Formats: sequence, C-alpha cells, structure tokens
Amino acid sequence: MFVGREQERTLLRDRLARVIAYGEMMGPLSVVTGARGLGKTSLLADVGERAARDGFVVAWVSGIKHQRFLPDVVDRVTRSLERADVLGTDSSRPARRVKDLGVEVNLGVGKVSATVGLDEAKEAATSPALVGPVEDFFHHTANLARDRGGAGLLVVIDELHEPLTSRAEREYIAHGPAVVDAGVLLNAAQNMSRERERYPVGFIGAGLPQTKALLMRAATFGERTREVALTGLDEQTAKAVLTEPAKQLDVSWSADVLDMAHAESGGYPPALQTIGEAAWHAARPERGDVITLEHVTAAQPAVRSEMTSLFQARWDVATDGERDFLRAMASQPGTEVRRGDVAEELGKDSDDLGMVRRSLINKGIIDAPARGRLRFTIPGFGEFVRSQRADSDDEQGQQQSASGARLRAAREQLRERTSHRTARHDLPRHGPTRGGPQL
Repeated sequence: MFVGREQERTLLRDRLARVIAYGEMMGPLSVVTGARGLGKTSLLADVGERAARDGFVVAWVSGIKHQRFLPDVVDRVTRSLERADVLGTDSSRPARRVKDLGVEVNLGVGKVSATVGLDEAKEAATSPALVGPVEDFFHHTANLARDRGGAGLLVVIDELHEPLTSRAEREYIAHGPAVVDAGVLLNAAQNMSRERERYPVGFIGAGLPQTKALLMRAATFGERTREVALTGLDEQTAKAVLTEPAKQLDVSWSADVLDMAHAESGGYPPALQTIGEAAWHAARPERGDVITLEHVTAAQPAVRSEMTSLFQARWDVATDGERDFLRAMASQPGTEVRRGDVAEELGKDSDDLGMVRRSLINKGIIDAPARGRLRFTIPGFGEFVRSQRADSDDEQGQQQSASGARLRAAREQLRERTSHRTARHDLPRHGPTRGGPQL
C-alpha cells in the first residue's frame, strides 16, 4: 500500500493525461530526485501501475553504474509490447519492424560509443545518424500501443544517475558510452517534442539529487528536464504511513505513539517503516487492538539495531577524509549546517573541500538543501557520527592506557634487573687475598 506523495503523484499523472487525452508526448523528461530512502522508486512504481491501468504499455529500466542503458530501454520496450500482445507473433510485420529498429539503434549508438572519448561524447550524441533511429523507434512503438486501443508508451528509468556517475573523485570522468546514451535520448526527446502529436509517449526517470546536473553534462537539453524533488514526509503523511495500512486490519495507533514515531523518524520513510514493523511485531495486534507506547518501548532495541545497521553501512563507504568531514558536520548544532562552519572546524578553505563534499553527496550521505548549507540525508546520522568519535576516543584512550601499562611494566622489569646486578656487584669476594700465607 503506497501512502503519501499525493502532490507528486498528481503532477506526474497530469502530465501523462496529455498522452491519454490527445495522443501526444507528455513533454520533456520528468525526473524524480531525492536522497536514498525517500521513496523515489515506490513513487515511480505507483505511477507506473496507474498508467498501466489507464492503458499505457509500461517499460521499466534500472540504470547500472558506469554501464550503457539505451540497449536496456530498447529491450524492455520490445518485451513490454510483447507481453501486452501488441506485436503478435515473432514473424508478424509489427514485431519484425520493432526488432529491426531496435537493432538499428543499438548498432549505431554502440558503434559510435566504442570510438569516441568522454570529451567527444556530448557532441557525438547530437548526430542525426544516432538520434533519428531513436525517434523512429519510439514513434513506431508508441503508436503501436496507441493504435491497439491503448493510451501509448511510458518509459521509466530508475537509478538514472548511476550510468553517468563519475569514476574519479577529483574530476568528472564518466563512462563515455553511457554519456552518449543519455545525450542521444535527450536530443531525441527534444526533437520529438517539436512534433509531439506524432508521439504518444512519456519518459519518467528517478535518481539522486545530482541527476539533472549529470544529464546536463550529457546534452544541452538536459537543462529542460523537469525535476520533481522529494524531501522528508510532513507530520500528517508520516503518521498516515503507520495508520492507513493498520486501518485495513482494524488496528489503530495511540496519538502519543504517532507523535513519538514522527519525532524519532524525522519524516524519513525507512525509519518510519522500521518503527512501525518493530512495534507491530511487539504488539502482535488483533482486530480492534491499539498499538501503545508500551509496544513501541518494547520495540526500541530492534529499532536501534536496524537503524544502526543502516548508519554503519553509510559510514563504511566513506573514506578517512570523508569521515573527518562528517565529524565536522556532526559537531555543529542544528540539522542544517553552514558549509563555511564545517571548513572552519577542519581548518581548511571551503573550496578545498569541494571534492569531499561532492563525493559525499554522490554517495547519498549528505545533501545541500540550499546554497552554502549541508545536512545528513538520514535523521539521527549525526548522533551516530558523534558516537563513532566517542568510540574512537575511547579506543584511543584504551590503547594509550594499555601502552602506558606496558611501559610501566617494562620500567619495573628494568629496575629489577638493575637492582639484581647491583646486588651481585656488592657481594664479598671469597678466596685467598694477595699477601696472605702460602700453603
């Protein structure tokens, strides 16, 4: 059961309504962005399911880090049409035409991708020889879906940032073929929008907050991407995440529990789900039961364990330099910190920390809600980071204490050996003395 994100769901459905009503393209690529865990994939799945009920053939693709994705788009569109029984048999004319166009797209883009470097990828993606076959492919497939009584074609690309993520930290060095794929798709979409009445198709993607910036590196038209940015859930929605599914089973939550759950989770969906699941297992409710503060209290160890595991996973992927940055952030008051204050804490210039900051954003550990401001993407992560510092200090103290004990023991042994040697030196000599009687 999907709860919340009504505004975003309505926005995306309204854009798709143009395809349903007029048989024309929904507009530029729409991309749902946000930190990990905010529900981007769930939102896309909900929109996709609704679109399928409205008559769309839906093709779902997930981007893979530093790999091409356009061949997957071609494959998934073809398979989705087959499942919807739009193409008929493999030997039918529509099926042969779709497959021929797919081969043309993959061969053309693949051949160019293999021969150009990253610097030439953006320019290569504007070539009519590459863009034209992509336009033909979507024109044919979308109209096949429409002509068979459907609404059209919807292409969903999840994790869109992954193929375009830089392989280096100090500079942007992406996978060139993936950049070509993105550029070709964006340029084709721009051309298609000029004749939108010929293309009953929509494109929706999802990715981390940097996705639009990555698309702009692939094509100039990336700036026309319509971004739908997700943030944490508001109080009303956060409570509904717990209460709405429970209502289906005639179970309710006490008001004080809902207040506590919202406060502890900070509106972060995975935290809410963890609290809800643990409390449910502790209560084992039957119809008519109420989940109370006693149940949530009993569930706290399980909640802490689950959240600590999540925090630890983020911490483990951070480098030593990134951990120093996270510690500096955690030392500042409030949920949002000034970038300059972090730099001051580290004794460095803010510009010198740009690489570390970008890497942490790319890893989804922090984000920048406003210019010059930073925050952790998971509520409670700052406290975890501070505990890591305390644990490190304790460990360092224990190591120093152990080292001191070893040093004291070594000194004691040295004193004992010295004392023993001195005692042997002071013993009286036995035997005849010089000048004594001779036997």
